[in-house]
Amino acid sequence: MRKLIIFLIPFIIAGCVPRRTEVVRPSVPKSTVKQVEAKAADMSQAVMLNFKELEGYFLRNDVRLNNEVNFFVIDNDKNFDGILGQSRTMANVVRFVDLNKNIVAVIAMKPSLAVYEIKIIQTYVIENNIYIEYEVSQKYMPEVGFFISNMKTFEIQRPGKILNVSFVNADRTMTVLPFGRRTVGSPVNVDAMLRQYTGRYRGTIPAADGPGISMTLYLAGDYTYRLEQTYINNPARTFETYGKWMPSEDLSFFTLDYDKNAQEQISFYFIDRNTIEKLDINNERIASSPEFYRLKK
Repeated sequence: MRKLIIFLIPFIIAGCVPRRTEVVRPSVPKSTVKQVEAKAADMSQAVMLNFKELEGYFLRNDVRLNNEVNFFVIDNDKNFDGILGQSRTMANVVRFVDLNKNIVAVIAMKPSLAVYEIKIIQTYVIENNIYIEYEVSQKYMPEVGFFISNMKTFEIQRPGKILNVSFVNADRTMTVLPFGRRTVGSPVNVDAMLRQYTGRYRGTIPAADGPGISMTLYLAGDYTYRLEQTYINNPARTFETYGKWMPSEDLSFFTLDYDKNAQEQISFYFIDRNTIEKLDINNERIASSPEFYRLKK
């Protein structure tokens, strides 16, 4: 018996093409991948993490799936809302996920004519790396062909500092993703951050009432700092502050005066070991012209 394959062909009107969202995932340096793979060989160091399948969530239609098996790690509300939607009905109450205590992992396959079973075998942490062992197996092929989106969403216990998340299949092949907002320029660990990313940074950033503010930041390895700020059009307006700094959980950025009120804090993103970038009050990169907010050694 032949299978009837149904294709949905949308009518495309000029100016009305649906927008596709590509979830850009920064790459991980090959050296880091090798270290992550090597650590997984010693299970004596592993600490098991609790995990639970989440129901009532779906992958948003504007998220692009480039691979046969795709992986997403969600650690904040903004990413959550951009990747997942909720199927709420009278009989289905979707459980709230506390992203301060847990992370969310999504395994999604390209739409196909087959039905697959996706399940997590175990999750664990070794040093600052989370490992998620999973299995994908084909269950059956429908008699009437139609495209099926196979995906599973899991809530995983959140340990302390996390640098990378690795998805490990049955063949022990790993897909390593940087955690949070990390990029290839982020410190690989705390020791590297203190050794390579501290020092003096200088630059000029925009000012609301003038041509700019000259900034010099001395970032010390004992988690103290000194910041000098001078208005270019009025050198008499010079401010010097001292205090403590602390890196983010994923070592992607750091905050001055983290122990004070949010209005007194200033955060900088690690571009690389020689460049930092001032963030806005919500610790987000300034989308308009981020290069204008950078300081260099």
